Amino acid sequence: MLALLDDTQAERERLITQARRQAEQITAAARSAADAIAADAAQHAETVREQAAQQVMTAAREQAARTVDAAGQQAAQIRELARQRTPALVGRVVGMIRQLQVDES
Repeated sequence: MLALLDDTQAERERLITQARRQAEQITAAARSAADAIAADAAQHAETVREQAAQQVMTAAREQAARTVDAAGQQAAQIRELARQRTPALVGRVVGMIRQLQVDES
């Protein structure tokens, strides 16, 4: 009976040792997989950040180009308005000068 108990005890310890080894192997494999997943996620995140930065820069360039175009159009409109109003303003100035000359006489 004691021999049977000793055999059972030895078998139990062997099974426990084997289970521990398997658990260590599974844990090591899981850590390795987790490290690989984390590295892949970090690379993906960096790629996404770079793409987002490129999109932001492209949008900023496009907005700047639209702003420059709008400013050019406004400047052209102001120049045209000044060109149209110049003769009337010159006429008023000439009229004021003539009036001053008449008043001085």
